[in-house]
Amino acid sequence: MQTEDEFLEVLYKRLPIPPAELVIPPGDDCAGLRIGRGRLLLVAIDQIVGGRHYLLEGPGAAKPEEVGRKLLARNLSDIAAMGGRPLYCLVASALSPRHDDVWLRRFFEGIITLAREFGVLMIGGDLAVTPEDDAASLVIIGEAPEKKVVRRSGARPGDILFSTGRFGRAVATGHHLTFKPRCREGEWLASKGYARAMIDVSDGLLLDARRLCRSSGTGLRLNTDHIPLRSPETSLREALTDGEDYELLFAVAKRKTGRLATAWPFEETPLTVIGEFIASDKPVIRDSEGALLAFEGGEGFDHFTSMEGGGDSGS
Repeated sequence: MQTEDEFLEVLYKRLPIPPAELVIPPGDDCAGLRIGRGRLLLVAIDQIVGGRHYLLEGPGAAKPEEVGRKLLARNLSDIAAMGGRPLYCLVASALSPRHDDVWLRRFFEGIITLAREFGVLMIGGDLAVTPEDDAASLVIIGEAPEKKVVRRSGARPGDILFSTGRFGRAVATGHHLTFKPRCREGEWLASKGYARAMIDVSDGLLLDARRLCRSSGTGLRLNTDHIPLRSPETSLREALTDGEDYELLFAVAKRKTGRLATAWPFEETPLTVIGEFIASDKPVIRDSEGALLAFEGGEGFDHFTSMEGGGDSGS
């Protein structure tokens, strides 16, 4: 069976040639439309599905506020990965009859509270009831200077791979419901010209790092000893493949790494060097000893091949 990325690659080739104003076509974290005065309108859509992106029942069941918060937060993370600023959102929810209007109000309260924190306005949407399943989608709209926006395709051999935050066991620790989108960090990295390529980690560090490599036409040497773990119980495999971290991976020119480390203004957000991009005609990822990094069962979450977990693959 095709992977999600393989399916999308074929699909994108079937789409019409994009108009000139579509500066960033499908395949990145957001689409980018030129709106004049050197600005891009950033647009992305993401969804959450009950039983896949959050537990519906049992001791680990998500509160409705947490469900709504996560829906907006994972979309904010896409804007962060482009170095943009979020502005507006629209919400479409289709919920099962198990939820009453109290649950729905609490769900939207989670969205509204986080939106207020990040200066986002909800400007519309749609409501529906399903026979059984829960699903909700959110369109996020933001903006970025065209000359500063960061795509997945800018990494070059010799660039250094940085990460924010920590990785692994996001579901087990509840991080996937409480994470803070790195919008301020992403916008700062873009505005200061540090990030040459960037992506947010939703499907797994290894899988999303490979997406950076594929878009940039490089390989990667990953220093697995330097991967920041979420907890002492976190294994390397969990850190590399679990997903739902919503941290930023980004490429920085080697000559700028010292300045970045000194200038980094976000004391609450760990910043770590975890690898170096290498010349390669394939998006291979090797460890510090040169061995190919791979795990039985896959390197992250894929909607087409996995039956549990969550994540997304971009716009």
